[in-house]
Amino acid sequence: MMDTQNTPVHIRLWHRDFWFLAVANLLLTMAVYMQYVSVAHWMEEAGMPQNMIGWAMGIYALGLFSLGAFCSYLVQQHRRNRVCIRAIFWLALCLALPVFLLGVPGMDASAMMVWVRWATGAVFGLAQMVLSSTLVIDTCEAHQRTEANYAAAWFGRFALSLGPLLAMVLLPRVGFTQTIWVAAALTLAAMVLISMAHFPFRTPEDNVHLLSFDRFLLPGAWGLFVNLVIVTTVLGMVLALHRDSVTFFAFLMLGFLLAVLAEKFVFVNAELKSETVTGLLLMAFALMLLFTERQTIPFVVPVLVGLSMGLVGSRFLLFFIKLSHHCQRGTSQSTFFLAWEAGIALGLGIGWGDLPVLLDGALQLGSAQKALLLAGLMLIVLAMAMYVCFTHQWYLKHKNR
Repeated sequence: MMDTQNTPVHIRLWHRDFWFLAVANLLLTMAVYMQYVSVAHWMEEAGMPQNMIGWAMGIYALGLFSLGAFCSYLVQQHRRNRVCIRAIFWLALCLALPVFLLGVPGMDASAMMVWVRWATGAVFGLAQMVLSSTLVIDTCEAHQRTEANYAAAWFGRFALSLGPLLAMVLLPRVGFTQTIWVAAALTLAAMVLISMAHFPFRTPEDNVHLLSFDRFLLPGAWGLFVNLVIVTTVLGMVLALHRDSVTFFAFLMLGFLLAVLAEKFVFVNAELKSETVTGLLLMAFALMLLFTERQTIPFVVPVLVGLSMGLVGSRFLLFFIKLSHHCQRGTSQSTFFLAWEAGIALGLGIGWGDLPVLLDGALQLGSAQKALLLAGLMLIVLAMAMYVCFTHQWYLKHKNR
C-alpha cells in the first residue's frame, strides 16, 4: 500500500488549557523573532561592524543547545510548568537587558549584543523544549498528541511572520527601547498564560541524570536534522535579504495560511514524498525569481517562501514524531525545534555578515545579494538531493510509528 499523508484532526483538542499554551507559544516566539529586526537594525544604525551583526544573529543558534542537556533533569526535579515559567522570566530579562547596558561607560556594545543573543538562545531554547516536549503533551490525551504537536508548531511558525512585522511597525514609531519593552511584555504575557493552565501531576522518575539527551536531542534522527537545518538556513538567508520589507513579512503569513489549506485539501491523500518535494521546488523557484529579478508582483516570492516552509516544516515535524519511540515523543519535538531554529539563525548570521560580500568577490556576480541567493539555491538543490536520494528512504527504514 502506498504511503500517504496523515494529519489527524481532533476537535476536542482545542480546550482552554491547550489554547493557553498555543497562544503562549505564539507570543513567546514573536518576542524572540522581534529581536531579529530590532537588534540587527540597532547595531547597523550604531555603525557596528557587519561581521559583528552576523555573529550576533548566528550565535543564537549556539545558545539554543546550551541548556538542552539539563532539560530532563529540571522537569523531573521541579514542577515542569514552573521550569518553563522561570525560563521565560529569564528570557524577558535577556530581551530587556540591552536597555540597561547600552549606556554603561566603557561597555563594548557589539560584544555585549553577541552575548545577549547567546543568552537569549539559551533560555528560549530551554523554555521551548519544556513547552513543546512536555507541557503541550501533558494537556491532551494520548490519541491527540500528534495533532497537539502539529497545531502548537503552527502557532510558532506564524510568529516567524508576525514577530518581525510587529518590530518593523514599532521601530520607526516608538524607537528601539520601546520596541524592546514590547517584546519583553509579550514574554510576560506568555508566562501568565502558562501559569493559568492546569497540568496533571507526574511522579518524578528515579535515577535521573544531570545531563541527558532525553527531551533534548534524538540521536537516531540525525538524517532529518541535517536535512532540515540546510533548508531553514536558506530560509534565514532569505529573511536577512528582506529585513526591511513589511510587505515581505505580511505576505509570508499568507503563504503560511495557504500551506495549512494545502495540507488539508491538496496533500491529504498524496504520496508521502510529495509534500517535501513540492515545498523545496517552491523555495527554489522563489530564489530563482529573486536571482533573475523577474518577479513582477512583489508578494509572489514571500507567498512562495511561506507556502514552501509551511509544507516542509509540517512534514518534517511529523517525520520526527514517527521516527521516535513512544517514550521519545517529547525528545522528537525538541530535536525538530532545534533544527528549525538553528538553521534560521545560521542563515540570518550568514545574510547579515560578511560572507555574501566575500562570495561576490569570488564569483563576480555584481552584488552581494546575488551571491547570497546563488548560495541559497545551491543549498536547496543539496537539500533536495539529500532528501530524495537518502533521507526519505532512511526515514521509511527507521520509522517506529
